Amino acid sequence: MPIFSVHYDLNLPDEYAAFYDALETYKHLHVMDGCWLIEAPCNATDIRDQLRPHLTSQDALLVTHVNEDWAGAGTQCGDWLNENQRSFG
Repeated sequence: MPIFSVHYDLNLPDEYAAFYDALETYKHLHVMDGCWLIEAPCNATDIRDQLRPHLTSQDALLVTHVNEDWAGAGTQCGDWLNENQRSFG
């Protein structure tokens, strides 16, 4: 299943329970503030469209497909990505 990186900047972070609930419907890893990795049986547009109703017009959202060419430092996502690398390709 494809892996996506979901990045967001929320103006009122304490008021987005439905947004976080929507993210948690996927197999996921909360990597850092404003960044989650998720597995989803769809594409980036579908994920954006599912999350967008839970945001205000002042919020920002970016969903990208992750491939085998990734790098990180200071995060704990490496093990999760390595375990799920079968999804790349």
